Amino acid sequence: MRIIVFILTALVQSAVAVVIFLMLLLGLNGFSESDATPSLIFFIALSVVCALGLGGAAAYTAKRIAEKKSLGGVAASAIAVLCFSVLGGVILVGGFFAALVIATIMHEWK
Repeated sequence: MRIIVFILTALVQSAVAVVIFLMLLLGLNGFSESDATPSLIFFIALSVVCALGLGGAAAYTAKRIAEKKSLGGVAASAIAVLCFSVLGGVILVGGFFAALVIATIMHEWK
């Protein structure tokens, strides 16, 4: 159960990260390569850490919910995947805006 929860959460996080990454590329249109590169590296690193970290946290949480509550493993897994996927989406949207701020700061420092 824990491996499936980890994989599902990581896949959802990766899909959200790809969509937001494409939006970030549109948002960075007009910045030079040297201005945009730190932003892209920041967002890619955040996406990887978010997918792995929240996938692991979702697996751990699903196990704890299934042990403590009267819910079954499937319900606990669904709750964990849903909650941590939403949390990851919020983190990635914040990372999107932070990446734009990084690009703006890099552009202003020149």
